[in-house]
Amino acid sequence: MSGKLNKTVVLGATPRADLLPLSVKEAIRRRPIVRRLMIMVFLVAVVTILVVFGATLLEGQARALLTQEQARSQTLLLQQLEFAEARAISGAVDETLAARAIATAREADWNALLSEIRATLPQGVLLVSVAGEIRAADTGEEIPLRQNSVGSFTIKAISDTVPNIEAWIADLETLTGFAGIAPPVTITGGEGSVYAVSIEVLLDETAFLQRYAFDIPEGSGSPTQTEEEEG
Repeated sequence: MSGKLNKTVVLGATPRADLLPLSVKEAIRRRPIVRRLMIMVFLVAVVTILVVFGATLLEGQARALLTQEQARSQTLLLQQLEFAEARAISGAVDETLAARAIATAREADWNALLSEIRATLPQGVLLVSVAGEIRAADTGEEIPLRQNSVGSFTIKAISDTVPNIEAWIADLETLTGFAGIAPPVTITGGEGSVYAVSIEVLLDETAFLQRYAFDIPEGSGSPTQTEEEEG
C-alpha cells in the first residue's frame, strides 16, 4: 500500500478546459484593431466634411466677388456709353483743330511782307509787282542754291536811274523769313530809258504765319512733322 501514489482531488478549482469556439476567440483578438479602424474612418469622414464645407464656402465667396465685379463692369460700361457722344465730339474738335493747323502751317503773311518790301525801296525806285510762292513740303530733293529756303518772292521794280542794288539787298535782309537772294539779280535798260530791276528773295520757315500752330491737340505732332510724315 505504501508503494502506491496517493491522488488528491481538489474540489472548486478553476476549470482548465477552454470550450470557446475559435471564431469567438479571433473576434475578441481583432476587437482593438476594428476599434482603431472605426476611429480612423470617422476622422477621415470629419476631414472630408470640413474640406467640402471649406470649398463650398470659398466657391460662394468667389461667386459673390464675380457678381460684384460684373455689376461694377456693367456700371462702368453704362457710364462710358453716357459720355461716348461727348468723347466723339471732343475727338472731332481735336481733328478739326489739327487739320486747320496743318492746312495753314505753310501760310505766309504776304500783306505784311509787302509792307516790309515797300519800306526797303531805295529812293526813286517804283515797285511794279511782287509775286510769291511757297513750295510744297520738303520731298528730300535738293534744289541748287535753295537748300535753306521754303519759298520765294520776286520783286519787279523800275527806276529812272541805276539803283544802288547792294544797299537795297542789305535792307532786304531785314525782311521776315529772309533766307538769301537767288541769282541772278537783273537790271535792264540804259541811259535815257527806264531801268527795270528783278530780284528774287528766298524765304525760310520763319516766314510762315503759324496762326493755329498752338491749336494742335497734344500727341498730334507739329504741322511740319505731320507733313513730313505724310510726304
